Amino acid sequence: MLASALLIVLVVAAPVAGAPVPPAVASVPDEPGAVVLPDASILQSVVADIDRDGSRDLVRLVGTADDGVGAEVWTARSDGWEQLGETVQVVPPSRDGLRIDPVYSATPVRLLVRRVDGVERVTVASQPHFEEIDAGPPCCLRLHDLAVADGVARRVSVAAPSDFADSVLVIDLDGDGTDELLATKNLPPAGDIGYPIDARVHRWSGDGFGAPTVSRLPVGSGDTPIHLGDSDGLPGDEAAIISTLGPPGLFRIRLAAADRLELDAAGFVVDQALAVPVGDRRGVAVVGPVIGLMVAEWPAGAPVSAPVAESFLSDVRMVGTVVVREQARLVLHQPSSGALHMLGLPGLLPPQGITITRSPAAAALAISPLPPYSGPLPGGGIDGAAAVIHHGRLIPSLAATDATGTSVMATLAGAEPIGLVGNRDRLAIQHAPLGTRALLPGGGALTVPGPVPLGWTSIVPFDLARTPESDDGTLDPILRGTIRLDARDGIATGPAGFIAEVTAPPGSRLVAADFDPSVAQATFVVPAGGRAEIPFTVPVVTTPNPRYRAVLVVATPAGHAYLASWEVRVLTEPPAVEVAASTRFGSSSVEIAGRADRRAVVRVDGRSVPVADDGRFSALVDLPPWPTDVRVDVDDTLGNVTRTTVTGVGLFDYRDLPWVPIVIALVAAAGVALFLRVPRSAPFTPRTAEDDAAFEELEPD
Repeated sequence: MLASALLIVLVVAAPVAGAPVPPAVASVPDEPGAVVLPDASILQSVVADIDRDGSRDLVRLVGTADDGVGAEVWTARSDGWEQLGETVQVVPPSRDGLRIDPVYSATPVRLLVRRVDGVERVTVASQPHFEEIDAGPPCCLRLHDLAVADGVARRVSVAAPSDFADSVLVIDLDGDGTDELLATKNLPPAGDIGYPIDARVHRWSGDGFGAPTVSRLPVGSGDTPIHLGDSDGLPGDEAAIISTLGPPGLFRIRLAAADRLELDAAGFVVDQALAVPVGDRRGVAVVGPVIGLMVAEWPAGAPVSAPVAESFLSDVRMVGTVVVREQARLVLHQPSSGALHMLGLPGLLPPQGITITRSPAAAALAISPLPPYSGPLPGGGIDGAAAVIHHGRLIPSLAATDATGTSVMATLAGAEPIGLVGNRDRLAIQHAPLGTRALLPGGGALTVPGPVPLGWTSIVPFDLARTPESDDGTLDPILRGTIRLDARDGIATGPAGFIAEVTAPPGSRLVAADFDPSVAQATFVVPAGGRAEIPFTVPVVTTPNPRYRAVLVVATPAGHAYLASWEVRVLTEPPAVEVAASTRFGSSSVEIAGRADRRAVVRVDGRSVPVADDGRFSALVDLPPWPTDVRVDVDDTLGNVTRTTVTGVGLFDYRDLPWVPIVIALVAAAGVALFLRVPRSAPFTPRTAEDDAAFEELEPD
């Protein structure tokens, strides 16, 4: 899918200005043990021990030919990772030539990871468009488990078709270690301005789900239930609805007798809710537009109690809870500052709070098109402990001596952890460079999934993923077609653009961008040889010698991110040059000297001549003693050339003489000479009597 360049439009400003400042790596370090799975049209990825051998497998939901959907099961072998059998068909193709099958066209489908007596199972929930409700039981939510027999993955039906559903949630409602499925269906508005839903509990029994128990709840139509957790202290978890239609507010869905569901109203409007420990009891943490952030108890069948604790923090998103140094902490993400806060429960007050700042590489990418991952580690951390990855840091730390409870790890820019696989010593990562959020394995809205744009999957040693980027992820690759300007000015290139030579682990993705909203660039894949050439085209503008910013992001299989950024000046005009010729008296060697840019290549009469640091150059050319043109070429090495000529004269360059005074002197000398050479007439003498010279009078005939 990514073997060729795919165009994407990047419309945000790069956070790093100027040329890379040392320290920086010229090539991205290798990542031994990293595996990149074959490209596919990825719809969802989850991890679970499908073949029951104690090693967790990776399951990918992928698009197939003719709009079908299949499931791939990848398992660890001694020599690497391999797919178990062929891709399992979970939704048949909707097209057969020109014919479209309306039953399977645009089928909602998703993978669910649930536990039966603590053992993981993967369920495929799909919903083809069967409409024959009057011909039998309501249809058509279909549930199948993925199983492995004789080394081949297959699909096994685990429930009879049931009525359509708008969402399916995995939840252990009774706390017995086996998850139930909570399916909800939106209903038309009731006459009493209620917006009801049908909520069905699918309970596991033996080797399949029995007939669901249906409860009609008066709120929630159009809203998707969330997994709240244990908020009332009774066995089992609860779901919740934050109503946006009908009666507003937070409503808890809990299990009552005979698998019936009951609704508890919190009594106020919230944006988020999460079950948390309150001392030795249970309660709920909520964030609302009026109440802010608070922690309170919520007994079964009653509204939320008075606040146990409140916090000054605002504009926060609750991520989850973790235990650091044997104390439960509420993890909050504050988008305005980009920080993650861990507040001690139930007090929520300093000094129990720990603020987690971004790692340097993540900070550089915080507003780029590759957002760092912020959220829990699916499946928990090492030994099953809860964990959160945020902006390049892992919480809690595996190092007992770490005073902050955090550990720097890969940035995971444009990527999310799918979960720990194998013997829980490897991390499966879903890469989504356009920032698409992964579908949760615990369920949610049952919709038609779209493929992850430019998505790809890798499996890497967990210790490798925890290793920070070298030199804070700053990259300074080899460039061709550029010249380095002063440090403040960056680089210069010609109208044809330039090429970055990148050395990186095979399978890495490289995103080139110039951050001009009107210009598209491309994503590339590093081949098996580990080297790639990335072309950078320049913006099409009418102004001479424009400037712009070019950015190169390298996303590795281990989730590391490396960034190179340049301020680029595009040289579109011929380079300036000054040149003159001078002749030493009596010598046929004429000196051609001038000044150009110090980085230019100068050729005089076809021969290259050195250029000094101040841009001066000179060369000797043998010329005859009459005016002769000499060509001078100045090449800025970026595709722009200035060609000019200068005229020189060998032996004696009479053109340099002061011709005006010389001409004046010559004119004066000529005048004197002419004056001296003009003949003189004899002096006038009067006639005497003896002078008989006279004009004779001529008589006419």
